[in-house]
Amino acid sequence: TLMYDVLTIKQVMTKDVLTVQHKDTVYDAALLLSENEFHALPVLDETDLVGIVTTKDLIKFLLTLF
Repeated sequence: TLMYDVLTIKQVMTKDVLTVQHKDTVYDAALLLSENEFHALPVLDETDLVGIVTTKDLIKFLLTLF
């Protein structure tokens, strides 16, 4: 627990983040997530953060198709 008290978010965060645009397709997000070792993507409207899409979101969406 000492580490939690000492480290800042800046020290542990991912810095070169891949993102998707809000107009990108579900396929685009799924492809990025499947090719990388992370489970969430920030969603942008140009440069503004408008949300986050996760692997769980995509699985839930897939389940609505059945």
